[in-house]
Amino acid sequence: MYEPETPIPKQLTAIIFGGGLAGTILAERFTANGQKVLLVDAPQHSRCSRVAAGLINPIGGKRLKLVWQADILIPHAKAYYQQLEQQHATSLFHPRAIHRYFSNQQEAQIWQKRKGDPDHQRWVGFSDDTHFTIPNAGYLDTKALLELLQAQLAQQDSLLSSTFNYDKVHLTEKGLAFRDYTADFAIFAEGHLATRNPHFQFVPYKPAKGIIATIKLHSPPETHPSEPSRPIILKSKFIVPRHDGSIQVGATYNWDDPTDTPDHAGIQELKQFLDAELGTDTWQFDDIQAGVRPATAGAYPVVGPHPEHPHLIAFNGFGSKGSLQIPYFADALIKSLSQRSTIPLEVLPSRFIRKPASKAKRWIATNVVKETILGNLRPGDTAIDATAGNGHDTQWLAEKVGPSGHVFAYDIQEQAISATYQRLAKQNLLLQTTLLKAGHETLLETVPALHRGQIAAIVFNLGFLPGADTRLITQASTTLTALRASLEILKPAGILSVTLYPTHSGAQQEVDQVLEWFHALPEDSYQKCIVEHPQNNPSSPYPLFVKKHKENKT
Repeated sequence: MYEPETPIPKQLTAIIFGGGLAGTILAERFTANGQKVLLVDAPQHSRCSRVAAGLINPIGGKRLKLVWQADILIPHAKAYYQQLEQQHATSLFHPRAIHRYFSNQQEAQIWQKRKGDPDHQRWVGFSDDTHFTIPNAGYLDTKALLELLQAQLAQQDSLLSSTFNYDKVHLTEKGLAFRDYTADFAIFAEGHLATRNPHFQFVPYKPAKGIIATIKLHSPPETHPSEPSRPIILKSKFIVPRHDGSIQVGATYNWDDPTDTPDHAGIQELKQFLDAELGTDTWQFDDIQAGVRPATAGAYPVVGPHPEHPHLIAFNGFGSKGSLQIPYFADALIKSLSQRSTIPLEVLPSRFIRKPASKAKRWIATNVVKETILGNLRPGDTAIDATAGNGHDTQWLAEKVGPSGHVFAYDIQEQAISATYQRLAKQNLLLQTTLLKAGHETLLETVPALHRGQIAAIVFNLGFLPGADTRLITQASTTLTALRASLEILKPAGILSVTLYPTHSGAQQEVDQVLEWFHALPEDSYQKCIVEHPQNNPSSPYPLFVKKHKENKT
């Protein structure tokens, strides 16, 4: 019988490189959706997920900020873990209240400002001058989850325990090849080892080693937090009473040593913390482990395709929030690959790409808006300049949509309408524009019915009219009315931009309320992005963008 010289390639949807929490959950979600994948894992190369505390905590860090999209990510994660528990008749997520104590007076002062925020209030129970509580928190048993899901993947012939080299992943016309497998996508979920990935060298990963220990108590358990019913204590470090009766303590941050070996300085840091919180000679280390978190520069993970090679996907950078974020983004990535939805702009790898410039250029927010909006407009489109001002935005909008398109421009000041008219007249653009001396809050009443739901782009440039009375500024109430109306009249894939000016007199209330509106927009309906000043100049204007998702085709 003839036997081929080389094995026949096995066709897969994806090959996932890295079997930590991110890669393993992603592989399970693919298989649950009926797609064939291969998880390639060398567990000895990174232990982070296996030693992680797995905390589900909506309020984190020294600044006590609400975790980005916590109201979406946490319910999604809990529902996923509950589904696995029911499916496998086991316990994975363990509810625990969190008691967050202030480490210093600065944290206490920060909390005095945060605690009045409605988004914070929905998560908080008791609060006083020393601490606050988070009743609906807990931790994921990451080691148990990994063992459970990888055993399942092994039974499905979807797990390969092996090292891999990046140069063995070969791009093809239809996807990629690895050993005797072919796949539509290569997904890299290799944790902190991604710093070696030649395909995503532009992503600024910041690996951080953390030491986590389990301890034994010398005194009776009723005097110390050893019972599973007791809360998790957070006070610069954490103390977690686990379901098996053990007590887990961590974690440290070492940015200079990307190894899984516990370092002396980190061990001493935990010892000093435990002596201060529990008392000297009341406890002892039972086990000490270390893992390197795949953190990134910023608050967001890295999820999505390479900007030039769409068959190469990053699924990484979750840091200490992996248990909270990974289930949601696993489902989001799978949906995006089948073109059923888009991935939030904030997490795409392409956000780190900076176009080279021949010379240093001054960063101007309105230029960022112009470049982005023009990239989304086509001749024949209909657009709106919601704040005509001196007509600059109206002009380039009208030039782009051309004679077959149309632009509606709004302003309440006669000076602005006159300046815009004269600018358009000089450029022979009057026939494709309509100027309305009216507030943008009248959009629903003034945009002709035939254009509603057909607007391709809407531009807001808030603040005051340059060269006019600076006391006449846009107001939060009318701006929000106009923004809500804009979403109604945008077409699918239509884009809205808002340039915020945080420093002029009376601006802060409007900025705060616009940002609150922006962050509350549902991810399943809109793609959102804020473009901040590259040097984080607090006085610089900056734009935000909202893009309406395309309608699903059924």
